[in-house]
Amino acid sequence: MRTNKRVSAIIIKDSQVLLIHRFKEGKEYWVLPGGGVEEGESIGKALKREIKEETSLDLISSKYLGFDKQKDSMDYFFSCTLSKGEPLLAGPEEENSSEENVYLLEWFPLSDIPSLELYPQAAKNYLK
Repeated sequence: MRTNKRVSAIIIKDSQVLLIHRFKEGKEYWVLPGGGVEEGESIGKALKREIKEETSLDLISSKYLGFDKQKDSMDYFFSCTLSKGEPLLAGPEEENSSEENVYLLEWFPLSDIPSLELYPQAAKNYLK
């Protein structure tokens, strides 16, 4: 069961950030790799699990950057270093991807972040 906590991984390489490009219900938007913290799971374990599920790579190190409190949730942001290799979508995102519910891992230039529909929106505060 999910809690009201969410972890978000900021993964930067060559002035680009790794994002999940989403197309769902006629909407286009981007999200940071990450997701909900399971009941009884630490934030650190959730970060490690979500990165593995969404990139197929291992978390090598992370640095806590801060949090954003929403009405019903808490979003925790981390700068992350991953194992070597090309990120590939895996886990529930790969399994649930369809023509109506698209998940694409993409490197996006940091300079273009202000123009994106990015969730959680507080992520932009950590991508400067």
